[in-house]
Amino acid sequence: MSATPGGAAPQPLATLPADLADRLARLRPRPAARDGAARAVELARITQGRWLAPQLLVVERRYGLDYRHGRVTLGSGREWSARVAAWLGAPDCDPEALLFFDTETTGLAGGTGTLAFLAGLGWFDADSLQVRQYLLSGFAAEAALHAEIRGAAAARQCLVTYNGKSFDAPLVRARCRLVRAPDPFAGIAHADLLHGTRRRFARSWPDCRLRTAEARALGFARIDDLPGSLVPEAFRRFMRHGDAAPLPGILEHNRNDLLSLAALLAPLGEFGER
Repeated sequence: MSATPGGAAPQPLATLPADLADRLARLRPRPAARDGAARAVELARITQGRWLAPQLLVVERRYGLDYRHGRVTLGSGREWSARVAAWLGAPDCDPEALLFFDTETTGLAGGTGTLAFLAGLGWFDADSLQVRQYLLSGFAAEAALHAEIRGAAAARQCLVTYNGKSFDAPLVRARCRLVRAPDPFAGIAHADLLHGTRRRFARSWPDCRLRTAEARALGFARIDDLPGSLVPEAFRRFMRHGDAAPLPGILEHNRNDLLSLAALLAPLGEFGER
């Protein structure tokens, strides 16, 4: 053992007084904790989000009403929103009473084994569309995610989705039962734009999938979009191996779904006027 500059050999922690050994042990770096903090910082950076709670990121965007989604402005969707909501069974809803909603999940079949790991919400205010996305980085934050959805839904009168009556809303309801949380959508109206799209376009289009509606009614084409069918596997890879590279693409895919919901109100409203 080499001598110290003063000539005394360093003592092992076990031979030091207990209080001094304890203080020195606490000063030692803890790689796992440090690495976890670094991963959290990096995840917030690449998603351009912020940590709302442990294992729950929120990503926020604002789009002005002059923003064009394809050839349709969000402002024109806002103008037609009350008429479309009434047409689909939700009368007396002003634009700011609507909550646009879309999830990304660990599977496409639904059921209690499927988890919504990303919930995208949007709403109009006086001069913009606000978009807020809640992303899980671990399963322990699922109850916190549902609490955020519940808070947003409580402030509005009508849920707006695309195939949400068959998939998103029942999935959220089932997961809330598992985490012993109230159904966030109980008691509010639900306007499913898939139903309106079928009534308007089923006879003239080959199908009424959202991608078809985007192309034909909005003139919107997704560029480098991560297909929805690949989203579950991309999230599983993130959870198992820490591969966060696909997460920005998943967030963009979800944001485009929400923008399409808001923009589709215009062509659906114009049809209802005829």
